Amino acid sequence: MSARQPVIVGVHATEQALSLPHRDAMDLAVEAVTGAIADAGLRPSDVDGAQVDWPGPGGVPGEGSSWARLLGDLRWTSDAMLDNAGSRGLLKAAAAVSAGLADTVVVGGCRLVSRGGGPVGAGTPLEFTDVWGSYVVAQFALVAARHMHRFGTTPRQLAEVAATIRTNGSTNPEAMMYGRGPYTADDVLASRMVATPFHLLDCCIVGEGGGAVVVTTAERARDLRHRPVAVLGGGMEYHQAAYANPALYREVGMIGRDAAARAFGTAGVSPAEVDVFSLYDPNSFEVIRQLEALGVCDEGEGGPLVESGAIAVGGKYPVNPDGGCLSYAWNGTQQMTLKVVEAVRQLRGSAVHQVAGAEVAVVGNAGSGAQHYEMSVLGRL
Repeated sequence: MSARQPVIVGVHATEQALSLPHRDAMDLAVEAVTGAIADAGLRPSDVDGAQVDWPGPGGVPGEGSSWARLLGDLRWTSDAMLDNAGSRGLLKAAAAVSAGLADTVVVGGCRLVSRGGGPVGAGTPLEFTDVWGSYVVAQFALVAARHMHRFGTTPRQLAEVAATIRTNGSTNPEAMMYGRGPYTADDVLASRMVATPFHLLDCCIVGEGGGAVVVTTAERARDLRHRPVAVLGGGMEYHQAAYANPALYREVGMIGRDAAARAFGTAGVSPAEVDVFSLYDPNSFEVIRQLEALGVCDEGEGGPLVESGAIAVGGKYPVNPDGGCLSYAWNGTQQMTLKVVEAVRQLRGSAVHQVAGAEVAVVGNAGSGAQHYEMSVLGRL
């Protein structure tokens, strides 16, 4: 293994809640960043790269270079909102570390989209879809409905996904929906319809919070607090601008398949060797779709797979043991970083709902309705 192999050495998730009126985005971003650095056993001055999502004046993305005030001199920054979260941010930081552009990079932050501070935040218009009465849930619903028509996927199969992941969150003390479960498929199907075929409990929650991770070299990690988690591979895939034209199954139904082939090929592992999946779950169907696109099962077989119990913590392909966006937290862009945080905790063996013997994890972000996909493959060293 190369001395500059990128590894994750620190993670932190702030409190997550429906509303955090006593806190602002900068406060949460600072906690996320400094918390991840402290978790790694580092000092802020040890970090020379910052990819931090936070709202600057007027709510626009703040400049990454501004974090030099907290961290010290920087060699690497990014000001793009989505470049500072989840697999996309992680892969860009890993590339910077591998290339020697920086030695230690922090990725994460906070953006309070529930207060209107983001592209899909409350009160923020989606100019190409709102005029037709469409919105984010409906964009994903278009893809789900076509899959159901084509392959016979059932509402109960979608509900099994939601019930499984929501129940995970109901017993996670860090989750927004802690103590609300357990849930059954019948509970999901009995909740009100939001956008066919999605019932209310098929859809993710919306809240506030932040998260961050620290990436450095394998050589530097030898002296740090935790066993490092290697960034083994990754991939990205983009069809067109998110939430502009309607998402069509024939165009985005298998988005992520090419990214997965690249990621697994680089990592040298197969989907069958993945021990835990930390996947974007804005709704129940998107989990089914991703399992097919990632190659866990063939196209059209995701419904029966989830109905078999395979995605439960004790199943063959555990998905979102922390409760995911359906029950743990959806907080805007940094929900993508929370997927990385959970994957790292699983590979460290410190997760709330620990998957026994987890050595390889997949993190998946975005999806069919958003018309882009990013993923990373992580492994325990």
